[in-house]
Amino acid sequence: MSAPFLPLVTVVIPAYNAAKTLANTLRSVSNQTYERLEILVVDDGSQDGTYELATEYRLQDSRVRILRQENGGVARARNFAIREAAGSYIAPIDADDLWHPRKIELQIQALGNFPEGRAVAYNWYAAIDADDVIFSHSKPVLYKGDVFEIMALENFIGNGSTPLMPRADVLACGGYDPALRDQKAEGCEDLKLYLALAERLPFAVVPDFLTGYRFSQGNMSSNAYRMLKSHALVMAEVKTRYPHLAATVRTAEFVTARWYFNRTIASGDQDQVRKLAPMIARRFPLKLAVHAARLLWRAAKRRARRLANRLPSRPTPSARPITDGAMKIAFPENGTSFHDRVEAVAAGRAGGFTTPRAGDA
Repeated sequence: MSAPFLPLVTVVIPAYNAAKTLANTLRSVSNQTYERLEILVVDDGSQDGTYELATEYRLQDSRVRILRQENGGVARARNFAIREAAGSYIAPIDADDLWHPRKIELQIQALGNFPEGRAVAYNWYAAIDADDVIFSHSKPVLYKGDVFEIMALENFIGNGSTPLMPRADVLACGGYDPALRDQKAEGCEDLKLYLALAERLPFAVVPDFLTGYRFSQGNMSSNAYRMLKSHALVMAEVKTRYPHLAATVRTAEFVTARWYFNRTIASGDQDQVRKLAPMIARRFPLKLAVHAARLLWRAAKRRARRLANRLPSRPTPSARPITDGAMKIAFPENGTSFHDRVEAVAAGRAGGFTTPRAGDA
């Protein structure tokens, strides 16, 4: 676009009993270098002072507005804010996640390359614990353009706090589906919306780890059984509408089930393990047998390597830095604070940058 592309962006923050984390989330939003923001906090029937905290924070940032509803779940809370939004773009963030200061700015730049800015922008995420310490990160994929079949195979965005989406298209897709919660299958509302958007819009990637996505005991994504039930319902619709993708969807369902099962075992949650094991064995007997054979083969190879290591070792070539074309990817370092990464990356990119101001539009 030849003219400056500085649309109003509505940030949507659903908050249920989020008093412990909401202030940090709000600060990460307020500190965005892109300042043309409307910030809507939806108190979803909280009982812990979430509303009072958000009201007090509004004194620091007048762009914040607080909405209230009876507890209805994250999908209804987001939809409430989307209906009330004045912005032409929606940027959701959960009340315990964090953003890098340039997250929205870089996404707006990416959308400026599309006619009328009609696309969905996403970035990568760093997984953080309860203390904001990084312990993992998403796969640095570079999918763009028509991504529907890729999204059916893999939710490469991976969370609800990352995308920047045109509001008109979100509304045209029906927003987030609250029926999943009504079926006791809350969790994949994000994926369902991404699939609907991918049917009508191209996607653009901002290749950096700009979202701090929190994994903690008790958050929605930690309930593996419910998440898999939710995923199965969403994928069933894809199989019905696109029969030629049945094999792709089946693979996606197994990979998702395997991921949650491995994660549940690692967490030591025996109740979840007992619920998941028979479900996975019943739904994927053949794939489970193949997976078990692969695990045994890998274990045999590891034993062979351990034996080989007892022999004199040969020098190994030095590792090369991972790059994407001319771009060197700076991976988050496990054990470091997301805040430290924010400061380091911001300092490294500060030169020559002009902040978009609200009065510049």
